[in-house]
Amino acid sequence: MSATNEPTQIDRYGARCIVIDERDAVLFIGRAATAEHPARWFLPGGGIDPGETPLDAAVRELFEETGLRVPPGDVTGPVARRSFSRSRDGVVFTQDNYLFFTRTARFEPRVSGGDAYEQDLEFKWIGVDELAAAEGHDAPFDPLLHLIKRLVAGDVPAAALRLEPAGSRTADTSI
Repeated sequence: MSATNEPTQIDRYGARCIVIDERDAVLFIGRAATAEHPARWFLPGGGIDPGETPLDAAVRELFEETGLRVPPGDVTGPVARRSFSRSRDGVVFTQDNYLFFTRTARFEPRVSGGDAYEQDLEFKWIGVDELAAAEGHDAPFDPLLHLIKRLVAGDVPAAALRLEPAGSRTADTSI
């Protein structure tokens, strides 16, 4: 990490969406803990394809990973940017994510496309009041929690905030 705590190299840019329902719960995808793997929950999203805008990528990834089709005009942001790093087999990979926001009625998510590994993803709606204690989120979680609480309260940032990076640059982790 650089002196500003930002990664020195970005391997890929991504777009993720904070989806909040009428009960003020946030939609996460990932997996529950097993004997082999710890819990791992993250916001729907993924890499930005060549020629795609971050907003277009957020809308596409949201549909592919959850089945939710949202018109771009119903998506706000980016409301934040956050880098995520992981080390696997000694190689660090860093993705810089644009975070978008949308409100929707609660629905039953389902994978509608995307990569083969996505077919095994689970979905979890987590209430804003439960987020601080939720297992399987990347530390530091507090900046994202603070942003989500702002969004629930109707306080949408006028410009994208820069959140503290997430993930691990030293330990092997997997999605």
